[in-house]
Amino acid sequence: MDTIELLAKFSDPELIKTLSTGNRFFAGLITTALGMGITFVSLVVLQIVMAIMAKFTAPAPPAVVQADASESAKFAGEPEEADVLVNDEELVAAITTALALQLKTSVSNIVIRNIEKVEDTSSAWHRAGIAEQMNNSQIQ
Repeated sequence: MDTIELLAKFSDPELIKTLSTGNRFFAGLITTALGMGITFVSLVVLQIVMAIMAKFTAPAPPAVVQADASESAKFAGEPEEADVLVNDEELVAAITTALALQLKTSVSNIVIRNIEKVEDTSSAWHRAGIAEQMNNSQIQ
């Protein structure tokens, strides 16, 4: 029996009963191979399309700008002292306000003397769980 004829009979539920066990098994294998093959080819095509799209949508690399030594210190990643002071004052104000709201007291009753950054050693799953719990508690 030809493969095309076998698959045609395999597609009809009434004609499947007339097929021998060997023909059923062979038709099942062909159907499985065709399904897996089509899926594999589709995934390969999808991967190629995604790779092409990634090349077109990737951000352009930053342009290299030549600057003299005095300007390079500004761009070296070190903020100026005035910027650090302004950021620290904003940070202190934000922390003070948050503490005052949490403690239900006036901002004038809170004095912040020192701020130290503590390294977060928790996993990403732990942080996501905490964020989810905080979001759920605000909804209720």
